[in-house]
Amino acid sequence: MHLDTPTLAIVTVFLTALLGGLLVFAGLQNRAVRAPMTWGLAFLLSAVGLGLVTLRGVVPDWMSIQLANALVLAGLGLVWVGAREFDGRAPRLAMAGIAPLIWLAACAVPAIGSDINARIIVASTLAAILAAVAGGEVWRGRAEPLLSRWPTVVTLFIYAALMFARVPLTVLMPQPKSAHLLTAGMLYPLLAFGTLLFAVVLAFLLLNMTKERSELRHKTAALVDPLTGVANRRAFFAGAELMSAQGHGDGSALAVLLFDLDHFKAINDRFGHAAGDAVLTTFAETAARTLGARALFGRIGGEEFGAAIRVMHLGEALAHAEQVRHAFAATASADDLVPTVSIGVALENETAGTLAALMAAADHALYRAKAKGRNRVASAVFAAMEDMPRAEEGERRAWRKLSASA
Repeated sequence: MHLDTPTLAIVTVFLTALLGGLLVFAGLQNRAVRAPMTWGLAFLLSAVGLGLVTLRGVVPDWMSIQLANALVLAGLGLVWVGAREFDGRAPRLAMAGIAPLIWLAACAVPAIGSDINARIIVASTLAAILAAVAGGEVWRGRAEPLLSRWPTVVTLFIYAALMFARVPLTVLMPQPKSAHLLTAGMLYPLLAFGTLLFAVVLAFLLLNMTKERSELRHKTAALVDPLTGVANRRAFFAGAELMSAQGHGDGSALAVLLFDLDHFKAINDRFGHAAGDAVLTTFAETAARTLGARALFGRIGGEEFGAAIRVMHLGEALAHAEQVRHAFAATASADDLVPTVSIGVALENETAGTLAALMAAADHALYRAKAKGRNRVASAVFAAMEDMPRAEEGERRAWRKLSASA
């Protein structure tokens, strides 16, 4: 089937405009993410530019050549601007106008403005640079786990490579100086089809990136405590359950540390809830930083926090707890406000082996720490030992031996 050039040109223009409209609509639906609006404007500008190209001979040459290509280049520049907006960087909107200005300045040079091959080389080079820069900008945000980010980068780099390839191709196979794209044999149909394919794929990926960003934020909000920014109760227990089920072949054991801020109600009553929130936030930041990336740390509820970490023995778990206690005391102390924390520690090989039993043991140890005066660390081993009747000295010695060898 033969598809004539005017039909392909019209399809390319209208589909590019439609995709731009969809991106603008997506931006209107979620005002928190500005990038889709910018990308939509990029597609709409490109559609106008492509439409002017197809009107060559109907409108003045300065519109179908200079203005048309300037609009297409401005559209590519806005793709870069949108990529910066998407990842929270300054948009630098004025930068999107540099390539169109270079193009217009080049066309003002008679040797370039009157030669279709020179114009193709300049326009293709600028388009390639813009696409490559936009792809690099999207790649900079690769730390965010969005699946559509990588094919977006690849698509932009492929387009840049094809635009660069037009330069030597034009040198080797120049067009007649009097020719224009609509009458340049197979050149315009291939260019229009490639532009159409690029626009469809890129718009789909950009829309999908926006959708994935929204889904990721909703998921994060469901798993993160909004005040402290650490894992919430649901995320903590799910993560601890996974750590308990996975196990390790290195002989390590899972330790659970439960933290309870001492006299927290008194802090709220005396200094107000804003001060209480500041104490919670300070403790969360201090504990997460002190325990490091190896530990799962979260807010279980109120002023209670928990941590799960794999250790080689009980002494290592107790050391982690003491580090957090001392770090919090040093960070949070103020003139009239000196909050402290009590910590209960339990090791999985001291319990029935389930996470529920491990949490219960740590909670019992935490209760003992608070009962013995607060601002201290208590182990489930010693808490259980202290609960034994004094007459059971044999069992007490056995508990000590178990603790020493743990």
